Amino acid sequence: MSTSSKSTNNSLRDVLKFGGLGFLIGFLIIVATQIKYSYMNVMSIQQRFMMQVNGDSETQYLLAKAEYMGFNGQYQEVIDILSPNIQKFTNRYEAAKANGLIGTAEFQLGYPLLAAGHFELVYVNNPTSRNLYTLALAYDAGGNLNKALEKFTLAISANDGTLQYEEIAYAQQRINEIQQVK
Repeated sequence: MSTSSKSTNNSLRDVLKFGGLGFLIGFLIIVATQIKYSYMNVMSIQQRFMMQVNGDSETQYLLAKAEYMGFNGQYQEVIDILSPNIQKFTNRYEAAKANGLIGTAEFQLGYPLLAAGHFELVYVNNPTSRNLYTLALAYDAGGNLNKALEKFTLAISANDGTLQYEEIAYAQQRINEIQQVK
Protein backbone atom coordinates (compact mmCIF):
# COMPACT_ATOMS: atom_id res chain seq x y z
CA MET A 1 0.00 0.00 0.00
CA SER A 2 1.39 3.36 -0.94
CA THR A 3 1.87 6.29 1.37
CA SER A 4 -0.79 8.41 -0.31
CA SER A 5 -3.48 5.72 -0.04
CA LYS A 6 -2.50 5.07 3.57
CA SER A 7 -2.79 8.77 4.42
CA THR A 8 -6.17 8.91 2.62
CA ASN A 9 -7.39 5.96 4.71
CA ASN A 10 -6.11 7.61 7.89
CA SER A 11 -7.73 10.90 6.91
CA LEU A 12 -11.04 9.21 6.22
CA ARG A 13 -10.85 7.29 9.49
CA ASP A 14 -10.01 10.50 11.41
CA VAL A 15 -12.92 12.36 9.81
CA LEU A 16 -15.31 9.54 10.72
CA LYS A 17 -13.90 9.23 14.24
CA PHE A 18 -13.92 12.94 15.06
CA GLY A 19 -17.11 13.61 13.14
CA GLY A 20 -18.87 10.86 15.08
CA LEU A 21 -17.46 12.21 18.31
CA GLY A 22 -18.68 15.70 17.41
CA PHE A 23 -22.11 14.33 16.59
CA LEU A 24 -22.24 12.49 19.93
CA ILE A 25 -21.19 15.59 21.87
CA GLY A 26 -23.82 17.68 20.05
CA PHE A 27 -26.48 15.10 20.83
CA LEU A 28 -25.49 15.06 24.53
CA ILE A 29 -25.67 18.86 24.68
CA ILE A 30 -29.19 18.80 23.22
CA VAL A 31 -30.29 16.10 25.69
CA ALA A 32 -28.81 18.03 28.64
CA THR A 33 -30.58 21.21 27.52
CA GLN A 34 -33.92 19.39 27.21
CA ILE A 35 -33.51 17.90 30.68
CA LYS A 36 -32.71 21.34 32.09
CA TYR A 37 -35.78 22.94 30.48
CA SER A 38 -38.03 20.07 31.57
CA TYR A 39 -36.77 20.41 35.13
CA MET A 40 -37.32 24.19 35.05
CA ASN A 41 -40.86 23.65 33.73
CA VAL A 42 -41.68 21.18 36.52
CA MET A 43 -40.24 23.54 39.12
CA SER A 44 -42.31 26.42 37.72
CA ILE A 45 -45.50 24.36 37.97
CA GLN A 46 -44.60 23.34 41.53
CA GLN A 47 -43.92 26.95 42.50
CA ARG A 48 -47.27 28.12 41.12
CA PHE A 49 -49.06 25.33 42.95
CA MET A 50 -47.24 26.08 46.21
CA MET A 51 -48.07 29.78 45.90
CA GLN A 52 -51.73 28.83 45.68
CA VAL A 53 -51.45 26.35 48.53
CA ASN A 54 -49.52 28.77 50.73
CA GLY A 55 -51.91 31.63 49.96
CA ASP A 56 -53.26 33.72 52.77
CA SER A 57 -56.77 32.46 52.21
CA GLU A 58 -58.29 29.17 53.28
CA THR A 59 -60.43 29.22 50.16
CA GLN A 60 -57.37 29.49 47.93
CA TYR A 61 -55.88 26.51 49.72
CA LEU A 62 -59.10 24.49 49.26
CA LEU A 63 -59.29 25.39 45.57
CA ALA A 64 -55.65 24.46 44.98
CA LYS A 65 -56.03 21.17 46.80
CA ALA A 66 -59.25 20.29 44.93
CA GLU A 67 -57.73 21.33 41.60
CA TYR A 68 -54.74 19.08 42.27
CA MET A 69 -57.05 16.16 43.11
CA GLY A 70 -59.05 16.76 39.93
CA PHE A 71 -55.83 16.91 37.92
CA ASN A 72 -54.98 13.46 39.30
CA GLY A 73 -58.44 12.10 38.42
CA GLN A 74 -59.56 11.83 42.06
CA TYR A 75 -62.98 13.35 41.46
CA GLN A 76 -64.70 12.11 44.59
CA GLU A 77 -61.99 13.80 46.66
CA VAL A 78 -62.72 17.08 44.85
CA ILE A 79 -66.33 16.83 45.97
CA ASP A 80 -65.33 15.80 49.50
CA ILE A 81 -62.98 18.79 49.83
CA LEU A 82 -65.22 21.50 48.39
CA SER A 83 -68.83 20.52 49.11
CA PRO A 84 -68.67 20.88 52.92
CA ASN A 85 -66.86 24.21 52.53
CA ILE A 86 -68.87 25.75 49.69
CA GLN A 87 -70.31 28.48 51.95
CA LYS A 88 -66.78 29.78 52.61
CA PHE A 89 -66.44 30.97 49.02
CA THR A 90 -67.78 34.51 49.30
CA ASN A 91 -65.72 35.90 46.42
CA ARG A 92 -67.85 35.28 43.33
CA TYR A 93 -64.90 34.20 41.17
CA GLU A 94 -63.71 31.74 43.79
CA ALA A 95 -67.30 30.51 44.16
CA ALA A 96 -67.51 30.05 40.39
CA LYS A 97 -64.24 28.13 40.36
CA ALA A 98 -65.29 25.93 43.30
CA ASN A 99 -68.64 25.11 41.72
CA GLY A 100 -66.91 24.50 38.39
CA LEU A 101 -64.55 22.00 40.01
CA ILE A 102 -67.43 20.24 41.77
CA GLY A 103 -69.48 20.25 38.56
CA THR A 104 -66.62 18.81 36.56
CA ALA A 105 -66.09 16.12 39.18
CA GLU A 106 -69.79 15.21 39.19
CA PHE A 107 -69.78 15.09 35.39
CA GLN A 108 -66.70 12.84 35.33
CA LEU A 109 -68.30 10.55 37.90
CA GLY A 110 -71.31 10.14 35.59
CA TYR A 111 -73.80 12.56 37.15
CA PRO A 112 -74.31 15.24 34.49
CA LEU A 113 -77.53 16.62 35.97
CA LEU A 114 -75.88 17.11 39.37
CA ALA A 115 -73.05 18.79 37.49
CA ALA A 116 -75.57 21.05 35.75
CA GLY A 117 -76.71 22.40 39.12
CA HIS A 118 -73.16 23.45 39.91
CA PHE A 119 -72.61 24.81 36.42
CA GLU A 120 -75.73 26.97 36.93
CA LEU A 121 -74.00 28.47 39.97
CA VAL A 122 -70.83 28.97 37.92
CA TYR A 123 -72.87 30.95 35.40
CA VAL A 124 -74.58 33.00 38.12
CA ASN A 125 -71.19 33.97 39.57
CA ASN A 126 -69.39 34.40 36.26
CA PRO A 127 -71.84 34.93 33.38
CA THR A 128 -70.03 34.07 30.15
CA SER A 129 -71.13 32.27 27.03
CA ARG A 130 -68.47 29.62 27.78
CA ASN A 131 -70.19 28.86 31.08
CA LEU A 132 -73.58 28.68 29.33
CA TYR A 133 -72.09 26.28 26.81
CA THR A 134 -70.70 24.05 29.59
CA LEU A 135 -74.09 24.12 31.29
CA ALA A 136 -75.81 23.15 28.03
CA LEU A 137 -73.41 20.22 27.58
CA ALA A 138 -74.26 18.95 31.07
CA TYR A 139 -78.01 19.20 30.45
CA ASP A 140 -77.56 17.53 27.07
CA ALA A 141 -75.53 14.66 28.55
CA GLY A 142 -78.12 14.27 31.31
CA GLY A 143 -80.99 14.01 28.82
CA ASN A 144 -82.73 17.29 29.70
CA LEU A 145 -83.08 18.39 26.09
CA ASN A 146 -85.36 21.36 26.80
CA LYS A 147 -82.78 22.96 29.10
CA ALA A 148 -79.96 21.99 26.73
CA LEU A 149 -81.75 23.68 23.83
CA GLU A 150 -82.37 26.80 25.91
CA LYS A 151 -78.74 27.06 27.11
CA PHE A 152 -77.19 26.28 23.71
CA THR A 153 -79.38 28.98 22.14
CA LEU A 154 -78.44 31.50 24.84
CA ALA A 155 -74.75 30.66 24.55
CA ILE A 156 -74.75 31.33 20.81
CA SER A 157 -76.90 34.46 20.96
CA ALA A 158 -74.92 35.96 23.84
CA ASN A 159 -71.51 34.98 22.50
CA ASP A 160 -69.01 37.20 24.25
CA GLY A 161 -65.98 35.83 22.48
CA THR A 162 -65.23 33.08 25.00
CA LEU A 163 -66.48 30.32 22.69
CA GLN A 164 -64.31 28.74 20.02
CA TYR A 165 -65.60 28.34 16.47
CA GLU A 166 -65.88 24.54 16.91
CA GLU A 167 -68.00 25.00 20.03
CA ILE A 168 -70.35 27.37 18.26
CA ALA A 169 -70.68 24.91 15.36
CA TYR A 170 -71.35 22.03 17.77
CA ALA A 171 -73.94 24.08 19.69
CA GLN A 172 -75.71 24.96 16.42
CA GLN A 173 -75.65 21.30 15.38
CA ARG A 174 -77.16 20.22 18.71
CA ILE A 175 -79.82 22.93 18.46
CA ASN A 176 -80.84 21.60 15.04
CA GLU A 177 -80.83 17.98 16.23
CA ILE A 178 -82.86 18.73 19.36
CA GLN A 179 -85.39 20.76 17.38
CA GLN A 180 -85.84 17.84 14.96
CA VAL A 181 -86.52 15.47 17.87
CA LYS A 182 -89.21 17.76 19.29
